Amino acid sequence: MSGQVTGLEPFEKVKRLIVVAAHPDDLECCCSGTLLQLIARGVEVFSVNCTLGDIGDSEGRSLRPALAITRLRETEEAARLLGLAETFNLGHHDGELVPNLELRAQLARLYRLTQADTLFTFDPFWTGQIHPDHRAAGQAALDAYMPSKMPLYRPEQLRESGAAPGKLERVFLFSTDRDPNVNVDVSSVYEQKLAACMAHVSQFPKGEESLKWLKELDGRAGAEVGVPYAERFRQIDVW
Repeated sequence: MSGQVTGLEPFEKVKRLIVVAAHPDDLECCCSGTLLQLIARGVEVFSVNCTLGDIGDSEGRSLRPALAITRLRETEEAARLLGLAETFNLGHHDGELVPNLELRAQLARLYRLTQADTLFTFDPFWTGQIHPDHRAAGQAALDAYMPSKMPLYRPEQLRESGAAPGKLERVFLFSTDRDPNVNVDVSSVYEQKLAACMAHVSQFPKGEESLKWLKELDGRAGAEVGVPYAERFRQIDVW
C-alpha cells in the first residue's frame, strides 16, 4: 500500500509547473490526469521533452528524421487537448540521452525562462527505472534545480527576455515505486487522459487497445487507494 488518496492538496500553491520528460508521450502516460485537473484550476503547465523520440518505432519501418517530425506534430496535438501553455523539445536522439552538463544547462535555462515554481519528472533513483533515457531526464532535471537559482551560473541565460533566476519550490517524481507519498484520483478525467495519449498515433496505432497496459497500471495504482484510476508521485523536499 502506498497511502491514501491525497487529492490535489499537495499542489495547492502551484501556479506554474514544468514537466521534464524523456520522450513525446511520457507526460501524457505518466501524469496527464493530474495535470488536467491542475490546468482546470488555472495552473500553467510547460512540457519539456529531452529527446525527439526518433527510434520509437517497434517495427523499424520509419526513417528517424521522418519519425521525429511525426512525434513533434503528435506532441503539439496532445498539448492542445490537454491545454498546455507551451512545449519544448531539446532535440537529443532517443536512446542516447545522458545527464551531462549540456542537458543540465538546457533545463536550467527553461526553469529560468518559464519561472516555474514546481517540477514534475521521472524518479531517477527507482531501481525499476530501466529505460536509460528516463533515468537521464530525471537526473538532469534534478541536477539543474540548484544551478538555475544561482546568478553566476550561465549568466548569459539571464540576459534573455523574461529570464530570471529559477524559482522552483517543489518537486514531484513520477514513474516510481519507491514509496510514493502522493496519490491523485484521476478517474474523472481518465477519458481525456486516454485521448491525449492516443494523439500519439505512431506509438499507439490501435488507439485504446494499445493502451491496455496503461489502464492496468493506473488501475492497480487506483486499487491501492480505493479508486478506479490513480497517478502516483513521490514528493521530495527541496530548499
